Amino acid sequence: MKIALVKRKYSLTSGGSERYCVNLARNLTRRGHAVTVIGQHIDEDLRDEVDFQQVRVNRLTSSTRNRSFAENAGVAARLGNHDIVYGLGRAYGLDAVRVTERLQSHWLKVHYERPLRQFWEQRNPRQRTLINLEQDIYQSDQVRRIVTQSQLDSTLLKRYYDIPSAKIRTIYNGVDTRTFHPHVREHADEVRAEWRLSNEQPLLLFASMDFEGKGLRSILQALAQSRFRESHLLVLGQGPIKRFQRLARGWGVGRRVLFGGRRTDIQRYYGAADLFVLPTRYEPFPNVNLEAMACGVPALTTRTAGGADIIRHGQNGYLISRIDSVAEMRQCIDDHLSLEPDCRTKLSHACWETARQMTIDRNVDQTLSVFREVVDEKL
Repeated sequence: MKIALVKRKYSLTSGGSERYCVNLARNLTRRGHAVTVIGQHIDEDLRDEVDFQQVRVNRLTSSTRNRSFAENAGVAARLGNHDIVYGLGRAYGLDAVRVTERLQSHWLKVHYERPLRQFWEQRNPRQRTLINLEQDIYQSDQVRRIVTQSQLDSTLLKRYYDIPSAKIRTIYNGVDTRTFHPHVREHADEVRAEWRLSNEQPLLLFASMDFEGKGLRSILQALAQSRFRESHLLVLGQGPIKRFQRLARGWGVGRRVLFGGRRTDIQRYYGAADLFVLPTRYEPFPNVNLEAMACGVPALTTRTAGGADIIRHGQNGYLISRIDSVAEMRQCIDDHLSLEPDCRTKLSHACWETARQMTIDRNVDQTLSVFREVVDEKL
């Protein structure tokens, strides 16, 4: 097939959805498909590996950036001789689209909980542009399939945009089990030595660029309330570190919270952790949960996140009701750290058994199945 992928950034250094696009393009190419990427930016070291069609973007405001990219990408897609055009984000001219970013209509509701703030944000030009784009794209007759990363977003598409079930396909993310696997535990001692932690000191791990939206504030509070006073939290990712250092000191856990910045070898840190904690407010599917589980590390997240689909509470991870459910989080942390070694081992094995079935190959197989459905309907 001649496949066009539409994504603003084709990059391995930006975020999870950008990395997903690169890995999808590589896997499709290996399987013999001709892949074109339509986007605004590409990492220089990736230019030679894919046919990249750059589109111009009006950078005047956030609204013009989003609107102009969607429109200009649509023009480029229509001019190309593609069997299918697959969007990994908001753009026109698509045959199928993957809900890669947060659904903006729902994000406004959960992020701005006060009715008056919601009222004003809904009139913010940037927010209106994103919501209008979502509505135009998802309700378009040209878009024959919408791929979600979780059952949560399937439900939200029906609620906010009245999308019929027949148009939706749920395809879970895949994890590279060659990089993320239980044997990364072999790095535990050296990682703990880097941070001057003994093997007896429990270690929680958080990894995100969005400290506030992914629940770091609540984690600090839960850490302060935990009965395990020697437990530490390692925070990976770029963010307002000084602000959260002040919060940690204010709650009396300043010396127990370690900020490691952004890391390219995150698998080593999964291997050293007792529990991965990401109580996000809402997002389609935080792939870091799956990476942690592939390393045999249970993930603690919220029922309001797409990643909740793969977690069975108490069996391969933990679920709390909301981002600010500090008491629930503290209880889950204490319950996990109280487990006997054989119970921890059983939990770790269950994590790996869940993750090892969710491979990148499986994700690509299911994505190609959707492509074939769309191509057959277009004939």
